[in-house]
Amino acid sequence: MYAQDLYDFENSKKFAEYLAKSGQYDLATREYERLSFMKPTNDTLKASLLSMYRRAGKYDEALSRGKQLYPDLQTMNSWSAIEYGRVLLLKSEFNSAKNFWEANQNLSSPDKIILSATSEILQDNYKNARHILANIKPEEHKLAANYKDLTEQAFSIRRKSPAVAGIMSAIIPGTGRMYVKDWKDGIVSMVFVSTMAFQAYRGFNKNGINSTRGWIYGGIGLGFYLGNIYGSVASAKGYNKKTHLSVRNKIDNLFNTYF
Repeated sequence: MYAQDLYDFENSKKFAEYLAKSGQYDLATREYERLSFMKPTNDTLKASLLSMYRRAGKYDEALSRGKQLYPDLQTMNSWSAIEYGRVLLLKSEFNSAKNFWEANQNLSSPDKIILSATSEILQDNYKNARHILANIKPEEHKLAANYKDLTEQAFSIRRKSPAVAGIMSAIIPGTGRMYVKDWKDGIVSMVFVSTMAFQAYRGFNKNGINSTRGWIYGGIGLGFYLGNIYGSVASAKGYNKKTHLSVRNKIDNLFNTYF
């Protein structure tokens, strides 16, 4: 009789909650599966189950289980819908998450706006996020004011063009990196490519087309020249990500705190 009590619903629920709080998400998943089997109509348990799958890093299992629990995903309860969408975000399926949330029948309109904006922000689409957030007033959602402020901050940050960086380094080696404020690498690139080009010129000027020295220095210089163009493009992309990282982290913290 005592053993039976250990495995009744309330004790099992307490054990599942303990596992979740202690970070034992894989074990917690099994317990919530058992609880959901005991009470298959309990939406709170379903949301907790999807949360445990997400926290355990089992994203595909979370999506599969979500579809089993709610064959019609549009009718998924709001908290389960948030968890399901979060998994899609973690899998970088941003548009799928946005479309899923917009189609859900149980999420409030303000939540849908915030969730859709989050999907755009995680893609660095601050113009789209700004447009979406224009449809909500600060008093309509706890996150609205902060989301709007942070989106405006990110939108005002001047992005660097990878194409411009590449073209600049193609014309004058190193200037593409300087364009993205990578001064040290820019100067090194400029000096190194110039030195290699000068040494190659000296070799060919002295010994003609058969100059071994000219071909060696020329080959090294060309390789570094092409690598510098590629590196300048990559640096511009990295600069854009880095300058928006603090905003994204703040948005991420707000999202996780509220949802």
